Amino acid sequence: MAKINLKLDDLEEHLKEQIFFLKSSCDSFDNGFKGEAKRIAVILRILFHDTRSSHSLLGQLDKKKNDFLSTAIPVMPENESTHYGLVFIGMKGKETRFIPMLDEVPYHNWMSFNDWWNEIIFKDINKKEFSRKDIILTVSNQDGGAHVDPKLDENYINLSKNNSLGINVFSDNKFIKLTKPEQAALRQIGHEVLKTFLLDYSNKTTEKVDMFIGGQAISKGKNSPIIKEIKIGRNQLCPCGSGKKYKHCHIRN
Repeated sequence: MAKINLKLDDLEEHLKEQIFFLKSSCDSFDNGFKGEAKRIAVILRILFHDTRSSHSLLGQLDKKKNDFLSTAIPVMPENESTHYGLVFIGMKGKETRFIPMLDEVPYHNWMSFNDWWNEIIFKDINKKEFSRKDIILTVSNQDGGAHVDPKLDENYINLSKNNSLGINVFSDNKFIKLTKPEQAALRQIGHEVLKTFLLDYSNKTTEKVDMFIGGQAISKGKNSPIIKEIKIGRNQLCPCGSGKKYKHCHIRN
């Protein structure tokens, strides 16, 4: 049976839907359902992942040539410890967990898609490194996003379930291993994408904690670049390149 190419308007409608899905899943995560990270991974896969037999939605719309927002603290070559660049550790009473800081991160940078997609966001005690691509595809393809694989990648299992970041918290006279850093990372990636495509989007973390720790890779007094706020008039052309006025654009929230 013959296939008919989608029109540009059809693809833009799909993008509008996926951005809406992403925001809804991020809201669900913030409201306490951490398993929603798996659906965030699936949406991100639809937006970004290209294979020989399938094409990403943003690739079809020629939007992967734009710069993407990174809130990940970069890996420093001199840092010999483990690295968790997209997540922080939140402490509240006896409870300690990985949290996404959303807009309250100390680092912002704009980079090309390939650099963003392949940027290292985790490095564990075994010197195994994980990029956004690694986490998104493993969760969506293997760990319950779009498919449940009977066997999971060993390095991912170590990161998610076996505390290969080596972070232990002492509570009730025992050490507790922190697990599932990928969930908070996926939520933060979702935030980056929403900030990239919705210019007026902002969101502070909803995680209520007594204190948080993180940012261990920042050193030598280097200053982090800060996002410049961009004000777009309602009747100006949308910077996404759609040719529509901002108030009518398909990616306007």
